Amino acid sequence: MSFFGDPFHFVSGAASFPFDFQIEQSARFTRSESSYLSRTKQSGGSTRTWTLSFWVKFTGVAGFDSNQYYLYTSKNNASGSYDTIIFDIDSESRLYYQTNNKYMKFDASLTDTSGWYHVVIVHDSNNATAGERREMWLNGTDLGVNEEQSYAQNSDSAINGNSVHYIAARQDNSASHYGDFYLAEMHFVDGYAYDATYFGESKDAPGGGSIWVPIDYKTNTGNYGTTGYYLKFENSGSLGNDSSGNNNDWTVHNMGADHQMADSPTFDDAGSG
Repeated sequence: MSFFGDPFHFVSGAASFPFDFQIEQSARFTRSESSYLSRTKQSGGSTRTWTLSFWVKFTGVAGFDSNQYYLYTSKNNASGSYDTIIFDIDSESRLYYQTNNKYMKFDASLTDTSGWYHVVIVHDSNNATAGERREMWLNGTDLGVNEEQSYAQNSDSAINGNSVHYIAARQDNSASHYGDFYLAEMHFVDGYAYDATYFGESKDAPGGGSIWVPIDYKTNTGNYGTTGYYLKFENSGSLGNDSSGNNNDWTVHNMGADHQMADSPTFDDAGSG
């Protein structure tokens, strides 16, 4: 069993940073405050092809206080379940992705609570190649699958359907499944299957080796489709504001200005980069 994708740790001093694009802030989600975002997607989005990219830093220290942290969920689908992306402690801290009652557990362990991870998830059920219908990248690495249920071609996901969606909460808003993490630079791309290189790149690190760092997707590519969005968390008074140009804003729940954080993949918790 192999674990891919070391998290990105801040390196103090702007001159030492090996990248050009800066992420200036993140949003803090906490289970104790039941903080999350919600939005009802409008019709017109593709339920067969979409891409989700985000940076996450887990804050559940001291062994975490629950076995599951819900990153993203949709409402119930026709089978009575919900589509979801979960950080699952009971499965060796794996990322768990479920659509239409068909789950995948990816071959990666996320246990570091001091660094940032970049996650890209692609849903492309039109793809003739079964192994490319659902994929996940962690810090630029296309992850192998640890365990999965087969997923039929042309299957529709509840994610990006005309339903309520949640960031950092489960579909039923169960208090035991809210998140304890920071999120930054979240892109949802409707109708496109893009790998991790659209959102990040590998750079030589100060002192040797290489690290995975963010790039400017909106400027370089900028496709969002109809239901796509870009959450920069730049407006402390409206953390669910969409910066893609689509105005697909999210509703904030139990999150004030104090939930905007200077800590990000390119700035430390004091706001220096």
